[in-house]
Amino acid sequence: MRKSSRSGILTAVCVASLTLPALLAAPSAAAPRTTEAAPSCVAMYQSWRYTEAANDCAGSASVLVLYQDGSTSLCSTLAPLAVRTVGEGYLGQHGRADHLETCEPS
Repeated sequence: MRKSSRSGILTAVCVASLTLPALLAAPSAAAPRTTEAAPSCVAMYQSWRYTEAANDCAGSASVLVLYQDGSTSLCSTLAPLAVRTVGEGYLGQHGRADHLETCEPS
């Protein structure tokens, strides 16, 4: 009985070691990249947990977060006068957000 318990634990550890890197991979790898900064009417706020964007533009705005490590968040579309979580905070995998860029939603 003890032997089967060990083999079950070993199997679980092996499966976790193979699948965990894929689960932790940044979604930013597939995010579209642009070099155009978000309009000045879209503001970014970052806390330890989340990065939020506030759209004070007359129309909707699609933005992504560019982090200091070069990674990006997914593209998010904000309606006029909307505030939305658009990325992870500075304690997340990518650290501090550098700025917002425009993007094309998929």
